Amino acid sequence: MGKTQREGLDLRQLARNSLVPLLTALLVSGCGSGSDSAGSAPASAQDEMSQAVAMVAAGSGEAAQAVAAAQAVAAAGALEVRDDGNRIRQLIVFGDSLSDVGTYKVGTIAQVGGGKFTTNPGPVWPETVGFLLGARVTPFRQGFGGASQVVGGTGFAMGGARVSQQPGIGCNPDATGACTAALTIPVSQQVSDYLAANGDRFTRNQLVFLLAGANDIFFQLGVFQAKVAGGIPVQQAQQEALAAIQQAALELAGQVHRIAGKGATRIAVLNVPEISDTPLGKAPATAPVRPLIAGMVQLFNAVLAAGLNGTGAVLLDLRAEFKRVDENPGAFLVREINVPACDAAKISAVTNGLEQGGSSLFCSRQTLVQNGAALTYLFADTVHPTTLGHVIFARFVLVEVWKRGLL
Repeated sequence: MGKTQREGLDLRQLARNSLVPLLTALLVSGCGSGSDSAGSAPASAQDEMSQAVAMVAAGSGEAAQAVAAAQAVAAAGALEVRDDGNRIRQLIVFGDSLSDVGTYKVGTIAQVGGGKFTTNPGPVWPETVGFLLGARVTPFRQGFGGASQVVGGTGFAMGGARVSQQPGIGCNPDATGACTAALTIPVSQQVSDYLAANGDRFTRNQLVFLLAGANDIFFQLGVFQAKVAGGIPVQQAQQEALAAIQQAALELAGQVHRIAGKGATRIAVLNVPEISDTPLGKAPATAPVRPLIAGMVQLFNAVLAAGLNGTGAVLLDLRAEFKRVDENPGAFLVREINVPACDAAKISAVTNGLEQGGSSLFCSRQTLVQNGAALTYLFADTVHPTTLGHVIFARFVLVEVWKRGLL
């Protein structure tokens, strides 16, 4: 994403993505390398989780009540207390990089300390929420390029995924359309993968989350710029981009209807944060299309909200929460909202120059701009949250699902 900020939004750049040069190294290293999904997490990851949980639990008022409710759920599970059969036992997560718990934590990416789109090894929000509820979230699938394997977790979200279409961001398709870099399996296929592995049903013991749409916006921005460069009038290109975004939102709502129809009774849908207020959105190179970005986010979220009628799903206004943080960062213990916590030069050094864009997928403690940045900066790179950012998201999600009676 760092290259995108410097060079402007360009479809070819987004599609290539700076992950592509790592393909050979990853395939040589093997798909399963570096995963902790089958065993206990490394001590450093445990430390980060403990710190994140403590920060969420430090909240007062509704946050304290939500944490207490979550801990009661977890305690009941740990003690195998008999209940009415309605206790949450699993968190199922569909979406993109904002919810990816380690799909690409393989090979070289894992070896340099990366694996999630944040300040690794800090937990992303589904991990923290799952930990508090006693329902650990790990990847369903791991891999990169043309190779992947099912490892059996409940985290289906993966970086670069769109709602229903390939290529996703970072897929780098070959002549046949197959991804040669990031897997970017769309949400629609993620849901199909879940159903195929679980008897074509969801259960009332599951809390199902969906968060997607940002990559459709990125993709359509690239298409918009390509059309304008090719001579199509700006107004026409904008209308076509907005129509595509409306369709993506309708399709995501359709997946929520599909999930509800397969037996899910606890469904929480997060809307798209305000991309125009990220470091990418505020970058000088993005200025010409910033209003279009904001318009796409607004349209996607409005269509999605309307499309959820009849599903029983609750809509969590992540955009509004993100706006609150952006407008009053100090209230959330955020000291820096405009500069990424991950140092692109350090990431380039640890990857021997293979990754030069500063992607948070490769970010670790050794590549931060300064010690402690993971817990003082809001953004890891130009669009993805730090550990602190995910703590803020986790607290928001936990409070909302508690208030809505989903716990």
